[in-house]
Amino acid sequence: MSSKLQFADKIETLLDKIDYNKLNWKVGIKLHFGEKWCDTYINPTIAEKLYNKLESKWLDVSMIECNVLYRGSRTNSSDHIRTAKEHGFDFGKIDILDGEQGEKSLKLNVDGWVVTEAKVGQWLEKYDSLVVLSHFKWHSASGFWGAFKNLGMGLGSRWWKLHMHSDISPSVDQSKCTGCWKCIEACDFDAIRMENGVAKIDESKCTGCAMCIAVCPCGAVNIPWSGSSNIKLQKKIVDYSKAIINYFNENIVYINVLENITKDCDCMWSSQSVITDDIGMLLGNDPVAIDKASFDMVKEQTDWKFQSFHNVDWFTQIEYGAKQWLWNKDYKIENV
Repeated sequence: MSSKLQFADKIETLLDKIDYNKLNWKVGIKLHFGEKWCDTYINPTIAEKLYNKLESKWLDVSMIECNVLYRGSRTNSSDHIRTAKEHGFDFGKIDILDGEQGEKSLKLNVDGWVVTEAKVGQWLEKYDSLVVLSHFKWHSASGFWGAFKNLGMGLGSRWWKLHMHSDISPSVDQSKCTGCWKCIEACDFDAIRMENGVAKIDESKCTGCAMCIAVCPCGAVNIPWSGSSNIKLQKKIVDYSKAIINYFNENIVYINVLENITKDCDCMWSSQSVITDDIGMLLGNDPVAIDKASFDMVKEQTDWKFQSFHNVDWFTQIEYGAKQWLWNKDYKIENV
């Protein structure tokens, strides 16, 4: 049986089609606020109309996110919320779920082929349902960013974001280290020591909590971005998504926004050019179906030209989600 998706040009039309019976009282809208200087992130007006619609149903609503792994305008909660408001998300409550420095996490079990234990932002436990509002675009490591990337990567704690990208520990660029001791003070596992006036990480003690990355003021801690293959990264994202979906007993609604579509994600510290005209928005209850449909719609409109952007097997997320977790690749779209 095909999964049912609904398509609309405007968010107002789509909002009338949401099955609000899937949403309990405390709702988190999971979205990506965009990195500083990026200007192609999801239109905040779309998020605001969704937020107001949910509130009109007497639901307690917040926009939720976790801090990023790298040093940027969303590394800690204070800067993250400031960036969100500067980007126009100043109309409602914002909740960064993993604490000021990304130190708060909640363990979830999942019987995945790659992941058996997920660590998400701790304050996810305050919510009983989600609306995953995803800006669909391309991504250099996972092929594309849709519902899976927004959910599985986005709600991961800083610890998990490091482990998702790499199976090895971070290291210190000694040419950048100023010997300030901040990483040593932040490490709860005695895994960092000073040698000749610069910090050094002991891989045998490092747990991958990534706090050293968060607190280093000079960006001396290297993130091993290539420490995990793109295929393994995508499978980790899907397993993590499943852990979260299980946690909410599938009380989740997915909306993919196919506008401002770029070849890289909204984490880029610069303005980007769009690669195609805006298409519209999709609503559904199946993450595989909505991401597959989004991909197919962009593929048709662009005549497959995005294939050359990144050398990534983008279909891993779809195939793995369908085979491992039995989500549906087949879909039927209703134009509303």
